[in-house]
Amino acid sequence: MKPTKNFILHFTLVIVLFISTVCAAAAQTKTDDYTDVHTEDELKSLFSQVKSYLDTNGENIIPRLDDTENRIITQAYIRSWAVIQSENPTPKQIDDAYDALFNMSLFLGLSAEPDKSFSSGLLFEYAVQLLDQEYYDLMAASGEDPENIDYAEYLRGVAEGLVETPEEFTAEEVESYLFEIYQETYLAAGLKAIAHAEALPQPEDLFSEAKDTLQPNPMVEYISAEPLNKILHIRMPELPADFGARMGYYSIIADIVAEIQYFFPDNGKLILRLSSAPDTDISGIYGAEHYNDLEIAGTPVEISKYQSILIAKGTVQTMDGVPYSFAVDAENLPEEQFYKIVGYFIEECRNQKTQ
Repeated sequence: MKPTKNFILHFTLVIVLFISTVCAAAAQTKTDDYTDVHTEDELKSLFSQVKSYLDTNGENIIPRLDDTENRIITQAYIRSWAVIQSENPTPKQIDDAYDALFNMSLFLGLSAEPDKSFSSGLLFEYAVQLLDQEYYDLMAASGEDPENIDYAEYLRGVAEGLVETPEEFTAEEVESYLFEIYQETYLAAGLKAIAHAEALPQPEDLFSEAKDTLQPNPMVEYISAEPLNKILHIRMPELPADFGARMGYYSIIADIVAEIQYFFPDNGKLILRLSSAPDTDISGIYGAEHYNDLEIAGTPVEISKYQSILIAKGTVQTMDGVPYSFAVDAENLPEEQFYKIVGYFIEECRNQKTQ
């Protein structure tokens, strides 16, 4: 006989873990001789993929998330970003950041696009991967009923069978398990994302320049540049009409980075970023190859390339000597136009005083 389960009660487990983060973090294995799994380059590559996905789809998928889902995604995103920006992350911090991001990306897909998850055969492969001993330990640490933990193990066995010997299941049997496997997989991804994110330092613990509080969303969009100007204490430079750009959005990332996106003809895209945390790579693109070192408008600028993307980054000082990290990412734009935009952006920053 197929076991049954009270999903309504079990579904509150995600919320419970926000109250029991100490217990969740305690479920992580701690050893003096830590063996690393992922490299810093692997973490940066994964972050770039997640960031690219959010840049492209965030406007459509973020509104579909509830507050709890948003918090899970926020914490994994912000804390992994802070590890990447820190000078000397430990091997465990790199691994926790990678695992937080990886599980968050699966959780995001399951949360924002459930219909797609239901129709994809990958759901069962995700279940086999996520419903493991780490998940059972996290459930136990949060005080979950042992019967629910046993049921999670049972569902993993079903998912494994659906992956390895799908011909042994009728369409009706697959349909009967589909929702339960989906929900258990969704919970596992969320709990793992929480646990690994909570094992990481807060950004303000890594950067003295960071603010005391963070926005409740990794990327909060606005209808004007005014909120960006407020956190920067200078005016966020905007492109004048003669550049031929169409506005995409204004946003703030983690209450630290101000961002404006523009669109150009022929699939051109531009992102301007500015942060009051100096000497920080805020380009959001990792794995790019060094292209050139220039001085533009009296400011040292590092130029990199990643496929069709040109990246300019560095630190610019205002008229009163206050340093700001900047980044200009341009995709499918002519190089001459790119340098013209970079020069304009830097000059606009230099010709201001902080308020």
